[in-house]
Amino acid sequence: MVRRLVLAAMLLSSSPALADCGELSPVPAGVLIGHAYQGDNRASEIRFINVRNRPVSIVWIAFDGSEHPYRQLNPGDEMLQPTFVAHRWLARDVEGAPLEAFVSTCSIVQSDGSAQVALIR
Repeated sequence: MVRRLVLAAMLLSSSPALADCGELSPVPAGVLIGHAYQGDNRASEIRFINVRNRPVSIVWIAFDGSEHPYRQLNPGDEMLQPTFVAHRWLARDVEGAPLEAFVSTCSIVQSDGSAQVALIR
């Protein structure tokens, strides 16, 4: 119960995308990893951009908390990922350590048509 309240507070306080659908603020990966959640059926998009000098793996965290690898991004690479509001995504380094986690917060209908941006630092 406490963990859910902390997660809700963190998501609401760290999501500038709620207002402008611009850059997503990362949330602590440990709060999302392995935790179930409920999705939303409003379509969304996230543009993941790897600004690190090492490759990263992009992973979708499923509703049951399991992880599903999607793609590796080399330094400077980006990918446009169709998703849905409330879906959770994780960037892991090549050794598997979690780097940053993101929660899609803006539907395509709410935005000007541009994707939310997730910078992986």
